[in-house]
Amino acid sequence: MHWEEKKEVNIMSIKNRANAVWCIANTPVCAGSGEGDFRADCNIQRNDDFPKIDAGTFKGSLLYKMDGKLKKIIQNKSPEQAKLSFSDLRLLFFSVQSSHGIYRLLTSVNCLEQFFLEISWNEYECDDVSQELKGLKRRVVDGVICQWSHHDDTEWIGGYKLQAVNYKDNVIKDLLRKLGLSQTVIKHIGIVSDKDFRYFTRYHTEIITHNRLENQALFTEEYLPEGSILYGFICEFKDLVRPVKAPVLPQISRWIETNEKEGKVYQIGRNLNTGKGSVTISEMKREEVKNGKPLCRSKSS
Repeated sequence: MHWEEKKEVNIMSIKNRANAVWCIANTPVCAGSGEGDFRADCNIQRNDDFPKIDAGTFKGSLLYKMDGKLKKIIQNKSPEQAKLSFSDLRLLFFSVQSSHGIYRLLTSVNCLEQFFLEISWNEYECDDVSQELKGLKRRVVDGVICQWSHHDDTEWIGGYKLQAVNYKDNVIKDLLRKLGLSQTVIKHIGIVSDKDFRYFTRYHTEIITHNRLENQALFTEEYLPEGSILYGFICEFKDLVRPVKAPVLPQISRWIETNEKEGKVYQIGRNLNTGKGSVTISEMKREEVKNGKPLCRSKSS
């Protein structure tokens, strides 16, 4: 019995704590290289056909901005600190040209379902959205876009005609606001079917042609469009064998928060010298989600 109690304590001691972050593309982002296709020579990274940013790329963008003690923390070099792990940045909202409001931030019901599931796994106290997601699944079929406000019965998204329907339930909208998205961002969100979302994320990325200076040969690069929004997690875990003195995740959180207040941006991917790859990273805080306060106060809000 004594052994079983001790075993339970050990299991609890390695329980992870993770903070979720938003990553907003301020400019087009080319985080390559994914699997090649006929559209570009350098493709963006993908997971199950959806754009993503690899965990190593995400970590490297933070590491590039750090120095001294924080850099050692993020590289897990100190034996006395808890270890950090970084997730991939996964796409939640994909920016596409629209006949209403210049652009639309597209997502799908399954993407929203996966997002809310992941943040609940990481102990974010959120409202139950299961019933609203079921309602969305019934209404969102191929060729339909659900919005919180629309002007006409149809909307042209990237040259593709969709039937527009208004969605009046506010649970998901309120929760996204609590998690840090400004009202300006939320009003551009449109929910489409998984099939349509897969089509847009595959064929409506930006393809830019360049000229190689050494031999004047043309080559093409694929970019995640400006305005797209991804999310990911920074996780802290403890060593079961060798106890650590102090957690390190709060230090990383304070550093990210300070950078956000100072308006600092991060570089992800290629072509910094041509203004590409600029992103804003901000954190979702459990306390503010619970209290219903907005987090990420973008310049456009």
